[in-house]
Amino acid sequence: MFNKNVILCISCLFLAGQVFAVDWENFKGEDYEEPAGASFQLLANPQDNIYGIALGDGTWLKNTPVFGDFALSLFSNGIEDSFYSGISMTIRLMPHWRFAPFIGGGGSYNYSWSQSSADDTSSTLEFEDQGDSYWGYHAEAGLRIRRPDGRMLFELMGRYVFTTLEEDRNYWLAGISVGAGFVE
Repeated sequence: MFNKNVILCISCLFLAGQVFAVDWENFKGEDYEEPAGASFQLLANPQDNIYGIALGDGTWLKNTPVFGDFALSLFSNGIEDSFYSGISMTIRLMPHWRFAPFIGGGGSYNYSWSQSSADDTSSTLEFEDQGDSYWGYHAEAGLRIRRPDGRMLFELMGRYVFTTLEEDRNYWLAGISVGAGFVE
């Protein structure tokens, strides 16, 4: 009955109208966001010899189960035989419950501190670009447990990372984290 392109154009025009209808001069993020606190995470994949840490800072959209986490990480990746620092953003659907299951996804950029050179003849690289920096996209699920007063949290999670490298270099991670939590 309707052409998909027409529906897409109408939807885009509607969303653009909503964005331009906002009074950006008086916009205050605090009216729509609430801080969720900082977190510290240990990440591991013993099978592929990947180990790391991450420091994150989370934010909730007020009165919703939408949670965002910005994180900085340091990790060793055995698949790439390299050490990385990363910056990532994750969006989760996670209720404000004491025992809250969650699912989410996001992306990261992982900078290699020990890049291998393709013209290094003494190296036995499995891949020509082994140890290079890369973009990663991840899907995750887990459980967040927080104290009754809301001031501390503990998380268990699993994450699968899709890299911009070859498909057989994707990897999984298990994580444990603690954090400041939030106060309702």
